[in-house]
Amino acid sequence: MEYVLKKGPISLKAAEKGAELCSLTWQGRELLWQADPEVWPRHAPVCFPWCGKLSGGWGTYGGKRFEGPQHGFARDLPHTLTDQGEDFLCFRLNWPGSENWPWPFTLDTEHRLLKDGAVTTCTVTNTGAEPMALQLGFHPGFRCPFVEGTAAADYQVRFANGRVVPLTEHLFDNDSIPYENVGPWARLEHRDSGEFIQVGTEGFFRVLLWSKPGIPGFLCIEPWQGFPGPQRELDHRPGAVVLSPGEEKSWKQEIKLEMKKAAL
Repeated sequence: MEYVLKKGPISLKAAEKGAELCSLTWQGRELLWQADPEVWPRHAPVCFPWCGKLSGGWGTYGGKRFEGPQHGFARDLPHTLTDQGEDFLCFRLNWPGSENWPWPFTLDTEHRLLKDGAVTTCTVTNTGAEPMALQLGFHPGFRCPFVEGTAAADYQVRFANGRVVPLTEHLFDNDSIPYENVGPWARLEHRDSGEFIQVGTEGFFRVLLWSKPGIPGFLCIEPWQGFPGPQRELDHRPGAVVLSPGEEKSWKQEIKLEMKKAAL
């Protein structure tokens, strides 16, 4: 099941599977990657309860072993719609614990429309009786190019700290590129028009840029509270946090749009 919100020139769509944002349009122009299964079959998944791969597909925490795929398992499970309004949707994943992830939690995801974009807030609550280590990352993929008649080489990523990364054919030949201390935002910019898609990055451990080699129609700007590492212990992986029983913590992904042209 998918749910749609619309306010003025902007609309979004979110799915029960993974509570994933799967469409973001401005004046009817789609700006989110549309999950071509032959290229990359996702839109904007949330990485939880870890970011990146686990060495050998498993890790440990508190003397217990857990297993799972790259970027955790929350993105592949159905989330329940718990509330909705004219400009917001709320989903919840209620995890009771299992052999592969023994720690109970709830993951609440809210998508909210803004006048110039959208914001997704994820709140994790440790509902168990023991501490729980975790990582959480946003993984939105944006259309690139998003201006008709342009190519990926006409774009760049600009960070709030002034760093600019031109998009080139071989930029992602060796997978994703991590950055740190980039400031409060990162923008995918079309150089000639000045249009951009901006992602809030303040307070995150790392920000990654990723696409497939050749940049085949999309670019991901990924704020992560976490990073892969050689350590088996989850709480020793870079950027991991530990929640005490009953404790909750929230992370926010804000997407702002600067679209100067009418939709084509």
